Amino acid sequence: MSFELQIGRYKFAPKLIPALLAIILIPTLVSLGLWQLDRADEKRVIDQGVNDAIAKPALQLNGADLIKLNKEIYRTASLIGQYDIEQQFLLDNRTHKGQPGYHVLSPFLFEHSSGNDSQLSSPNSKTTYGVLINRGWIGYQGTRDKIADVSLNKLITEIAGSIKKIPRSIVLKEKSADGSSTDLIFRTVDKQLKGVSLIQSIQLDRLGKTLNYELLPVIIELDKATKDGFVREWHPYYGSIDKHNAYALQWFAMALILLFLFLKLNIRKR
Repeated sequence: MSFELQIGRYKFAPKLIPALLAIILIPTLVSLGLWQLDRADEKRVIDQGVNDAIAKPALQLNGADLIKLNKEIYRTASLIGQYDIEQQFLLDNRTHKGQPGYHVLSPFLFEHSSGNDSQLSSPNSKTTYGVLINRGWIGYQGTRDKIADVSLNKLITEIAGSIKKIPRSIVLKEKSADGSSTDLIFRTVDKQLKGVSLIQSIQLDRLGKTLNYELLPVIIELDKATKDGFVREWHPYYGSIDKHNAYALQWFAMALILLFLFLKLNIRKR
Protein backbone atom coordinates (compact mmCIF):
# COMPACT_ATOMS: atom_id res chain seq x y z
CA MET A 1 0.00 0.00 0.00
CA SER A 2 1.37 3.40 -0.98
CA PHE A 3 0.38 7.03 -1.38
CA GLU A 4 1.09 9.11 -4.49
CA LEU A 5 1.23 12.86 -4.91
CA GLN A 6 1.96 14.53 -8.26
CA ILE A 7 3.99 17.75 -8.06
CA GLY A 8 4.83 19.01 -11.54
CA ARG A 9 7.31 16.60 -13.11
CA TYR A 10 7.84 14.80 -9.82
CA LYS A 11 5.97 12.07 -8.03
CA PHE A 12 5.99 11.61 -4.25
CA ALA A 13 5.07 7.99 -3.51
CA PRO A 14 6.19 6.76 -0.09
CA LYS A 15 5.36 3.28 1.13
CA LEU A 16 3.18 2.88 4.19
CA ILE A 17 5.69 1.62 6.77
CA PRO A 18 8.49 4.15 5.94
CA ALA A 19 5.87 6.91 5.95
CA LEU A 20 4.55 5.86 9.37
CA LEU A 21 8.09 5.68 10.77
CA ALA A 22 8.87 9.16 9.46
CA ILE A 23 5.61 10.54 10.88
CA ILE A 24 6.52 9.12 14.31
CA LEU A 25 10.29 9.68 14.40
CA ILE A 26 10.60 13.20 12.99
CA PRO A 27 8.19 14.86 15.47
CA THR A 28 9.77 12.82 18.27
CA LEU A 29 13.25 14.07 17.40
CA VAL A 30 12.00 17.65 17.18
CA SER A 31 10.26 17.25 20.55
CA LEU A 32 13.50 16.02 22.12
CA GLY A 33 15.31 19.05 20.73
CA LEU A 34 12.68 21.41 22.14
CA TRP A 35 12.90 19.63 25.49
CA GLN A 36 16.65 20.21 25.58
CA LEU A 37 16.08 23.91 24.84
CA ASP A 38 13.61 24.04 27.74
CA ARG A 39 16.23 22.44 29.98
CA ALA A 40 18.75 25.05 28.86
CA ASP A 41 16.28 27.80 29.77
CA GLU A 42 15.77 26.23 33.21
CA LYS A 43 19.52 26.11 33.78
CA ARG A 44 19.81 29.71 32.56
CA VAL A 45 17.33 30.79 35.25
CA ILE A 46 19.31 28.84 37.87
CA ASP A 47 22.56 30.40 36.63
CA GLN A 48 21.08 33.85 37.00
CA GLY A 49 19.93 33.02 40.54
CA VAL A 50 23.42 31.80 41.46
CA ASN A 51 25.04 34.93 40.02
CA ASP A 52 22.55 37.13 41.87
CA ALA A 53 23.29 35.29 45.14
CA ILE A 54 27.05 35.63 44.69
CA ALA A 55 26.68 39.35 43.97
CA LYS A 56 24.79 40.01 47.21
CA PRO A 57 26.66 41.37 50.25
CA ALA A 58 27.66 38.81 52.85
CA LEU A 59 24.79 37.53 54.99
CA GLN A 60 25.52 37.92 58.71
CA LEU A 61 24.04 34.71 60.12
CA ASN A 62 24.02 35.94 63.71
CA GLY A 63 21.12 38.21 62.84
CA ALA A 64 19.74 36.75 59.60
CA ASP A 65 16.36 35.14 59.00
CA LEU A 66 17.43 31.51 59.30
CA ILE A 67 14.12 30.18 58.03
CA LYS A 68 14.89 31.56 54.56
CA LEU A 69 18.40 30.11 54.27
CA ASN A 70 17.32 27.74 51.51
CA LYS A 71 16.79 30.85 49.36
CA GLU A 72 20.34 32.09 50.02
CA ILE A 73 22.26 29.18 48.46
CA TYR A 74 25.61 30.34 46.98
CA ARG A 75 25.47 33.62 48.90
CA THR A 76 28.50 34.54 50.99
CA ALA A 77 27.90 34.34 54.73
CA SER A 78 29.78 35.47 57.81
CA LEU A 79 29.21 34.49 61.42
CA ILE A 80 30.78 34.95 64.83
CA GLY A 81 31.00 32.07 67.26
CA GLN A 82 33.23 29.12 68.07
CA TYR A 83 33.88 25.65 66.77
CA ASP A 84 32.69 22.61 68.70
CA ILE A 85 36.15 21.18 69.23
CA GLU A 86 34.86 18.01 70.90
CA GLN A 87 33.19 16.52 67.83
CA GLN A 88 34.15 16.66 64.17
CA PHE A 89 33.40 14.58 61.09
CA LEU A 90 35.36 13.37 58.09
CA LEU A 91 33.16 12.95 55.01
CA ASP A 92 34.59 9.92 53.22
CA ASN A 93 35.18 9.33 49.50
CA ARG A 94 36.05 12.92 48.54
CA THR A 95 38.61 13.33 45.79
CA HIS A 96 40.95 16.15 44.81
CA LYS A 97 42.89 16.00 41.53
CA GLY A 98 42.23 12.29 41.39
CA GLN A 99 43.49 11.62 44.91
CA PRO A 100 41.22 10.04 47.58
CA GLY A 101 40.56 11.78 50.84
CA TYR A 102 38.00 13.41 53.10
CA HIS A 103 36.20 16.68 53.66
CA VAL A 104 36.64 17.99 57.20
CA LEU A 105 33.25 18.98 58.63
CA SER A 106 33.40 20.98 61.85
CA PRO A 107 30.27 22.10 63.72
CA PHE A 108 30.27 25.82 64.48
CA LEU A 109 28.14 27.25 67.29
CA PHE A 110 26.86 30.82 67.14
CA GLU A 111 24.38 32.98 68.98
CA HIS A 112 21.47 34.20 66.92
CA SER A 113 19.51 37.35 67.71
CA SER A 114 16.05 36.34 66.54
CA GLY A 115 14.55 39.85 66.47
CA ASN A 116 10.96 39.50 65.28
CA ASP A 117 11.34 35.97 63.96
CA SER A 118 8.80 34.28 66.22
CA GLN A 119 9.13 30.92 64.49
CA LEU A 120 12.64 30.44 65.85
CA SER A 121 12.32 31.77 69.38
CA SER A 122 10.79 34.57 71.38
CA PRO A 123 11.33 38.10 69.98
CA ASN A 124 14.61 39.82 70.79
CA SER A 125 16.05 36.70 72.46
CA LYS A 126 19.32 34.96 71.69
CA THR A 127 19.48 31.31 70.74
CA THR A 128 22.50 29.15 70.01
CA TYR A 129 22.54 27.32 66.70
CA GLY A 130 24.97 24.97 65.03
CA VAL A 131 26.01 24.77 61.39
CA LEU A 132 28.45 22.44 59.64
CA ILE A 133 31.55 24.14 58.25
CA ASN A 134 33.33 22.35 55.43
CA ARG A 135 36.95 23.26 56.17
CA GLY A 136 38.24 21.63 53.02
CA TRP A 137 39.88 18.46 51.75
CA ILE A 138 42.58 16.35 53.37
CA GLY A 139 44.26 13.39 51.70
CA TYR A 140 44.02 9.70 52.50
CA GLN A 141 47.35 8.65 54.00
CA GLY A 142 47.45 4.99 53.11
CA THR A 143 45.42 3.56 55.98
CA ARG A 144 42.34 4.78 57.80
CA ASP A 145 44.16 4.88 61.15
CA LYS A 146 46.35 7.73 59.86
CA ILE A 147 44.44 10.99 59.87
CA ALA A 148 45.82 14.48 59.46
CA ASP A 149 45.64 16.81 62.44
CA VAL A 150 42.26 18.57 62.19
CA SER A 151 42.19 19.91 65.75
CA LEU A 152 40.89 23.39 66.58
CA ASN A 153 40.95 25.81 69.47
CA LYS A 154 37.80 27.00 71.20
CA LEU A 155 38.39 30.72 70.79
CA ILE A 156 35.55 32.92 69.63
CA THR A 157 36.23 33.79 66.01
CA GLU A 158 34.62 35.17 62.88
CA ILE A 159 34.49 33.01 59.79
CA ALA A 160 33.22 33.49 56.24
CA GLY A 161 32.18 31.13 53.52
CA SER A 162 29.58 30.23 50.93
CA ILE A 163 26.16 28.82 51.77
CA LYS A 164 25.58 25.50 50.02
CA LYS A 165 23.02 22.74 50.01
CA ILE A 166 23.78 19.52 51.86
CA PRO A 167 25.44 17.30 49.21
CA ARG A 168 23.68 14.11 48.23
CA SER A 169 25.57 10.92 48.97
CA ILE A 170 24.97 7.22 48.67
CA VAL A 171 24.08 5.72 52.06
CA LEU A 172 25.71 2.33 52.47
CA LYS A 173 23.95 -0.44 54.37
CA GLU A 174 25.27 -3.06 56.75
CA LYS A 175 23.59 -6.07 58.30
CA SER A 176 23.28 -6.09 62.08
CA ALA A 177 23.43 -9.24 64.21
CA ASP A 178 19.65 -9.75 63.98
CA GLY A 179 19.75 -9.50 60.18
CA SER A 180 18.19 -6.06 59.96
CA SER A 181 19.69 -3.40 57.68
CA THR A 182 20.94 -0.09 59.09
CA ASP A 183 22.38 3.07 57.61
CA LEU A 184 26.16 2.88 57.61
CA ILE A 185 26.97 6.41 58.74
CA PHE A 186 29.64 5.99 61.38
CA ARG A 187 32.61 3.70 61.05
CA THR A 188 35.08 2.91 63.77
CA VAL A 189 38.57 4.10 62.84
CA ASP A 190 41.34 2.70 64.99
CA LYS A 191 43.66 5.32 66.51
CA GLN A 192 41.67 8.17 65.01
CA LEU A 193 41.89 11.59 66.61
CA LYS A 194 39.72 12.08 69.65
CA GLY A 195 36.27 13.32 68.76
CA VAL A 196 36.65 12.73 65.00
CA SER A 197 34.16 10.40 63.32
CA LEU A 198 34.23 9.06 59.79
CA ILE A 199 30.90 9.40 57.94
CA GLN A 200 29.71 8.24 54.53
CA SER A 201 27.01 10.87 54.06
CA ILE A 202 25.62 13.96 55.75
CA GLN A 203 22.35 13.13 57.48
CA LEU A 204 21.52 16.04 59.72
CA ASP A 205 19.06 14.21 61.94
CA ARG A 206 21.62 11.55 62.81
CA LEU A 207 24.43 14.05 63.29
CA GLY A 208 22.17 16.25 65.41
CA LYS A 209 21.47 13.35 67.77
CA THR A 210 25.19 12.73 68.11
CA LEU A 211 25.93 16.41 68.76
CA ASN A 212 22.89 16.96 71.02
CA TYR A 213 21.93 20.13 69.20
CA GLU A 214 20.17 20.99 65.96
CA LEU A 215 22.12 21.85 62.82
CA LEU A 216 21.00 24.36 60.21
CA PRO A 217 19.83 22.68 56.95
CA VAL A 218 22.78 24.07 54.97
CA ILE A 219 26.54 23.76 54.97
CA ILE A 220 29.13 26.54 54.83
CA GLU A 221 32.14 26.05 52.57
CA LEU A 222 34.93 27.90 54.32
CA ASP A 223 36.39 30.83 52.42
CA LYS A 224 39.99 30.43 51.28
CA ALA A 225 41.02 33.54 53.19
CA THR A 226 39.68 32.23 56.51
CA LYS A 227 42.14 30.38 58.72
CA ASP A 228 41.84 26.81 60.07
CA GLY A 229 41.08 25.36 56.64
CA PHE A 230 42.62 22.80 54.34
CA VAL A 231 42.50 22.42 50.53
CA ARG A 232 39.58 24.58 49.41
CA GLU A 233 39.23 24.53 45.66
CA TRP A 234 35.46 24.71 45.68
CA HIS A 235 33.70 23.81 42.46
CA PRO A 236 31.48 26.58 41.10
CA TYR A 237 27.99 25.87 39.83
CA TYR A 238 27.89 24.66 36.24
CA GLY A 239 24.48 24.93 34.64
CA SER A 240 25.42 22.91 31.52
CA ILE A 241 23.56 25.35 29.27
CA ASP A 242 25.95 24.74 26.37
CA LYS A 243 25.54 20.98 26.78
CA HIS A 244 21.76 21.20 26.49
CA ASN A 245 22.01 23.49 23.47
CA ALA A 246 24.40 21.02 21.83
CA TYR A 247 22.02 18.12 22.51
CA ALA A 248 19.15 20.16 21.04
CA LEU A 249 21.18 20.83 17.90
CA GLN A 250 21.90 17.11 17.56
CA TRP A 251 18.22 16.16 17.81
CA PHE A 252 17.21 18.83 15.29
CA ALA A 253 19.97 17.73 12.93
CA MET A 254 18.83 14.10 13.15
CA ALA A 255 15.24 15.16 12.40
CA LEU A 256 16.41 17.21 9.41
CA ILE A 257 18.56 14.37 8.06
CA LEU A 258 15.72 11.89 8.45
CA LEU A 259 13.32 14.23 6.63
CA PHE A 260 15.86 14.78 3.82
CA LEU A 261 16.40 11.03 3.37
CA PHE A 262 12.69 10.32 3.48
CA LEU A 263 11.97 12.87 0.73
CA LYS A 264 14.99 11.92 -1.35
CA LEU A 265 14.10 8.23 -1.36
CA ASN A 266 10.45 8.77 -2.16
CA ILE A 267 10.46 11.56 -4.78
CA ARG A 268 10.91 10.43 -8.37
CA LYS A 269 10.56 12.00 -11.79
CA ARG A 270 7.53 10.85 -13.69
